[in-house]
Amino acid sequence: MKISLLIHTIYGIGGTIRTTLNLAEELASRHEVEIVSVFRHRDIPLFDIDPRITVVPLVDTRPSSPGNEKKHPDQLKPAKLFPPHEARYKEYSELTDERVRDHYAGSDADVVIGTRPGLVAYAAQFAPVSTVVIGQEHMTYHHHKEALREEMRPLLAETDAFVTVSEGDAAVWREQMPLPDTRILSIPNSVPDPDVSPSDTTGNIIVAAGRLSREKQYDVLLKAFADVVALRPDWTLRIYGWGPERERLRRRVQKLRLYNSVQLMGPRSPIEPEWVKGAIAVSTSRHESFGMTLVEAMRCGLPVVSTDCDYGPREIIKDGVDGLLVPVGDVGAVSAALLRLIDDQQLRRRMGAEARENSRRYDPAAIAKQYTDLFAELGAGATQHNRGAPVAESARSAVFAPVADAVAKPDGSVTVRLITPEAAVLKHPGLQLLCTKVGDGAPSRAYPFDLDGSVTIPAADDFADGHWTCHADQPATGLRAEIFARTVDQRGSLKVADRLTTGAPVHHHVPYRRAPEQHLVLRSWVRPVHAEAADFLLSDRRLTLTGRLFGEAEPSGEPSLLLRRGGDSPEELSFPGTREGTRGFEVTIGCEVAVAHQHHPREAWEVWLRYAPGEEPVRVGRVLDDVVQKGDVFVYPEALFHKQRPLLLARRVLRRLRHQQQRLVKVKLAYDRDNALVLHVSDR
Repeated sequence: MKISLLIHTIYGIGGTIRTTLNLAEELASRHEVEIVSVFRHRDIPLFDIDPRITVVPLVDTRPSSPGNEKKHPDQLKPAKLFPPHEARYKEYSELTDERVRDHYAGSDADVVIGTRPGLVAYAAQFAPVSTVVIGQEHMTYHHHKEALREEMRPLLAETDAFVTVSEGDAAVWREQMPLPDTRILSIPNSVPDPDVSPSDTTGNIIVAAGRLSREKQYDVLLKAFADVVALRPDWTLRIYGWGPERERLRRRVQKLRLYNSVQLMGPRSPIEPEWVKGAIAVSTSRHESFGMTLVEAMRCGLPVVSTDCDYGPREIIKDGVDGLLVPVGDVGAVSAALLRLIDDQQLRRRMGAEARENSRRYDPAAIAKQYTDLFAELGAGATQHNRGAPVAESARSAVFAPVADAVAKPDGSVTVRLITPEAAVLKHPGLQLLCTKVGDGAPSRAYPFDLDGSVTIPAADDFADGHWTCHADQPATGLRAEIFARTVDQRGSLKVADRLTTGAPVHHHVPYRRAPEQHLVLRSWVRPVHAEAADFLLSDRRLTLTGRLFGEAEPSGEPSLLLRRGGDSPEELSFPGTREGTRGFEVTIGCEVAVAHQHHPREAWEVWLRYAPGEEPVRVGRVLDDVVQKGDVFVYPEALFHKQRPLLLARRVLRRLRHQQQRLVKVKLAYDRDNALVLHVSDR
């Protein structure tokens, strides 16, 4: 049969998009599946889409597209057939009314599924008469305004089934809005088994993920983690996602002085390689219709601490078995639950194993069967059994498009494994992994693939410092293509500092997916001596920086930190430091000194370390972990100074002396594109 899923946009990131793709991919193995995306706002979707799925965008809103329809006359007219009290009503128009209606006027779909209230309304009005119409509820009954529920009542009555993601919410819908001719039932979201091995729960990272919005109550999480890190300072919290609360959360992190322990990581897709870096997952939401991130974390083998909010968490988590449920908004309960798991590694391991086992019930095959059973009960596709046969493997593999998984190993090596070795290796004798440096003519590095489609780059291989694009290359025929990275497991890069040998040069290779194409790239740091930044403290407008020296260097005496300004006003400032142990260092920078030497409204001072008298200094940076680009992840607070404006015209000195103004100058440490520290001094 043919199944059509109608969604606001498939080009973004979020729970509804992810679960729609999970269901579509599983259904595509036996049926013809299309995803109708009302809007297309970017060229390439952030999630990977199975090539068996047909994507049909209806309205192009890409800013750079010649076909951008944001100013289309009908797009400027409000929608007539979209519920006015729907949260996204202002984005819909007479143009969306027309495009959705026209698409389904010529549709031969057996099933049409609307994925939000307004799209359920569209499906009820526009789907062909003979088509089974199903509405999905990804929020909850109580989440919607009463006005919207009343607008939806007659439209829901026109659907064949209305599916919520939790049984608790389905019960509320059945009680509050009985629809005699519409089946109201619960089918949870699906989450596939991850393509990476599960977490061993032995690390010291707590992971949270989701939209950065107020209903997720990240403020509660930050307050709870402040209590945790006060007792367990070696633990860190990583928050993945984006949303309107990002900058406010960053300010909150700085106010709580958590900037050394909390990182806002931004969005990641796929998210599973990030979950498995953690030892514990946490969610502090005020409400969850389902709890997609909870299941994702559990499938990756993490025990979960979650608020016991309506409705999903209590249906997903078995309290005390595979996770811990705590009262909504209770900071003390969240911190206590986290500390309980932090302090009991055996409990973490046991709960993580239970979480992985219990979350199998959300496998896409099991969820897709519930949907196909529902389709059959509603009479869909009764006379069309042969449509949508899977695409033949020979047709899909006709084009050379290598796909691989990459793993950073704890010993520093990197393994690349082609997902389809039979097609890529046996059909292409002599196939090799070719690494080519971005931006200059450095010699390429080549590694032959084994017959099983895997190859390993040794940790000590002397790559030049920089980014290296990975190709699958067959020299005999000239066949070459960049490798698409399905998953990149960077766990081995987390503890790189522990394996570096004293006195040996630093070699660190981190594989990553380059946006937006998601091609495999290797970031290599190779240097004889490296000064790794660690914690940072701003106190009384003085910056104290700690770190450690690595590589072919012999520290002696007391270190000193140098600030170097280039450009047309070169200058060097020196600050004495102290040696901590054999290779550690601590230096305090007096911000007022840099402000006093400011010559231009915006200045950047490079940060260097002289680790011994008479030795050449080395740049201070942060490279010995899994984060390829530090600039937007490690963000430090700024120090503010008042500085008098200079009197530039002598003849006006007397007249302006009493009216001299002060300007505000900010001083802030940050990481540049190469992850080296820079002190920025600029007028605010």
